[in-house]
Amino acid sequence: MGQKEFYFPKLKKKSFNRYCKIHSIASFVPEITISTDEIINKYGLTFKSPAIIKSVGVEKRHVADEAFEDSDLLSLAAKKCLIQCGFEPDCLSRIFVNKYIGDNILPMTASNLKKKLGSRKAIQAFDIDGGISSFLVAFDLISKYINTGDEHILLASGGITNRMISKTDPRVAFLFGDAATAVLFSQSKDKHILASYFYSNCEFYDLYYALSPLTLADMRLSVDLSTLYDTYRMDNWKKAEEFYRQASIAVSNNLIEESGLSLKDIDLVLVTENNRKVWEITLETLGFNEDKSISLLKDYGNTMSAMLPLQLDMGFKRGKIVEGMNIMMISHGEGISGGGIIYKV
Repeated sequence: MGQKEFYFPKLKKKSFNRYCKIHSIASFVPEITISTDEIINKYGLTFKSPAIIKSVGVEKRHVADEAFEDSDLLSLAAKKCLIQCGFEPDCLSRIFVNKYIGDNILPMTASNLKKKLGSRKAIQAFDIDGGISSFLVAFDLISKYINTGDEHILLASGGITNRMISKTDPRVAFLFGDAATAVLFSQSKDKHILASYFYSNCEFYDLYYALSPLTLADMRLSVDLSTLYDTYRMDNWKKAEEFYRQASIAVSNNLIEESGLSLKDIDLVLVTENNRKVWEITLETLGFNEDKSISLLKDYGNTMSAMLPLQLDMGFKRGKIVEGMNIMMISHGEGISGGGIIYKV
């Protein structure tokens, strides 16, 4: 059987008069950690940790205290982000949040984040959902807001994921961790976002998905409270392996075309760590060694929308990201919806 060809949309030319840059970035990671062995022992599972670690790539993950809600993690990251650059919340023109479940269905978690930051102005605060890819989608959207006049926009990504995941399904029980990263974007005289490209392919709609309360009710699972914490379902990622490869090529080709760079000009490639294998496949397909990327999966797990910004934050703090570098960021999200951005530091 021949390889299947997938269609990716044609790149559309963009027009920008005002540019945006990352002004400040900070993270909050809960102190509590739980190892793969501890999950196995706590829930009486029959799996062996070496096999799980080899398959998923996670040895330990950070988990939020039960008293925390998403906006607590997000606000702690956001406050650190603003303090380190000397900004007050009222300097912001908008606040965006990427999260998994959030504090409530409504009002938006971004509204609660605004409240916890102590912002007095009626600035716009709203959530941009979309799971794993939502950070890059929001990143791209923010560049357009700044192009039309905004000065400073805060994006807080991540929150609590591990609490809402089955502890018996091996495909998800060992994968996820909790973390939040906040990024302050500001207007810049220089161009930092050199290219962006996004797509959605619904053929793999059922590969990764989160159940709504209505779906749980229809499945007659809501009578068992434990099922309320079994919201994320995952099929075998290998069904989409060829798509991941083609998507990686299509995204990188479009980014390279728009930016006018070559792959040799890319100093670092950051990839959403859906699991260890997907991360490896993406780098292998693009011809990059692992030392040209950053991996946090082993010690932090899959933190969903916090994955890429957490990699950025760690990269800056550890000195792996420095001024002048060209960074290609690629996401493989639920749907499958994904894309990428090239950012010049």
